[in-house]
Amino acid sequence: MYYIVETEEQLNRLYCKGTDCYIRIIPMNDEYHSALTSPCLVYFRTIESKGYIFPINHSEAFKLPLNKVIEWIESKYEKIYTINKKECLYHFDSPKLIDISYDIDMDYSLIRTRIYDKHGHLPFCNSLVPISKIYEEEEKMFEEIRRKIPEQINKFYNDTFPRVFKSIEEQGLKVHPDYFDKHFKYHEKEWFYHADTVYSKYNLYNLTTRPTNSFNGVNFAALNKNDGSRTAFIPKNDMFFEFDYDAYHVRIMAKLIDFPLDRGSVHTQLGRMYFGKEELTPEEYQQSKELTFKQLYGGVFKEYKEIPFFKAMNEYIDKLWTLFNATGKLELVGGKILDKEQIQNPTPNKILNYVIQSAETHNNVVSVKQVIEYLEDKQSKVILYTYDSFLIDYAVGDGKEVLKTIKQLLEINGFVVKAAYGLNYNSLKYI
Repeated sequence: MYYIVETEEQLNRLYCKGTDCYIRIIPMNDEYHSALTSPCLVYFRTIESKGYIFPINHSEAFKLPLNKVIEWIESKYEKIYTINKKECLYHFDSPKLIDISYDIDMDYSLIRTRIYDKHGHLPFCNSLVPISKIYEEEEKMFEEIRRKIPEQINKFYNDTFPRVFKSIEEQGLKVHPDYFDKHFKYHEKEWFYHADTVYSKYNLYNLTTRPTNSFNGVNFAALNKNDGSRTAFIPKNDMFFEFDYDAYHVRIMAKLIDFPLDRGSVHTQLGRMYFGKEELTPEEYQQSKELTFKQLYGGVFKEYKEIPFFKAMNEYIDKLWTLFNATGKLELVGGKILDKEQIQNPTPNKILNYVIQSAETHNNVVSVKQVIEYLEDKQSKVILYTYDSFLIDYAVGDGKEVLKTIKQLLEINGFVVKAAYGLNYNSLKYI
């Protein structure tokens, strides 16, 4: 059979040996956010077979209904591998989906590159690219990622991780169009904008597991707090509430070393150890803050190595470094394992930072998953994640108890959360 399967009769006759398969859903335009596009083609193959193309909406072929393709794949295969599962979930959601955690740069053919250079703004750009060229690209890409197919499945990274970030980004962020255009430079507005809503896009395939969120020229994870650009973001509902973790990395470190900290200011608690006094002056409080972060990220100073917190931290780092060198591997919080070769110029503090970032991500995802599930039948939604904070588009009709419950859910693992509110993202004030 030819590699294009374009009728249901051909689909029903197709037989490919094996119990597992690989798919990639090719959208109408690769540059558009997945919430704003639809499938153009489905590339399919088993490990033993050659690849096939199922056309869903392409100018060169008849259209196969996507639901029929999904039914056929799910009925015949036990495991369905894909890359970037979060993107796949927009069009195909199955408990059989397994993420190949691999961020790949597409190696476009010359023809496809030229078509995108000229018509990349069009929502149907991929339907202009010859199917034969897309097929060649997908075959080549599969050979590159074949060796990345996981032998063991980490449920957290395979399932919870992509679903949480899909849930956040598919809500979109309402914007004031004039303010948005004034403050932000982007490539093509259509790629992430529709009906006064702009869509962010999380990249989940980073070494430390910490997601990034830069899309179409806008870094949503590092929106400037001082130039007024955040004024462009406004609630779809009634107001914004932002919940952010207090002294997050210090408290994460305390959990890693099992060091007790109360709900009061971390910098006051550690300042008492630095200065040997109960009451700190404002200058001593600021100095305490600076000393703590310098040592957390750069190593413990000799004069403070006997302070209980830092003594325990040094012991933890020594054990971590010894194990890393003995095994040649670093296990992050959540179960991801890095080989020594993956970390450039490793040092004790560098691998500690990797562990802290992974602990941050793991706790965030576990906690915000509970918030998302709690808000499922409510109008308020989580719309943005920025490492130590979550932005809620709050509907007054949901009641004040919703805010209290969100705070409780985020603090469930013993962390401390502060809340701020405002009518736009630039006007947030702490409660």
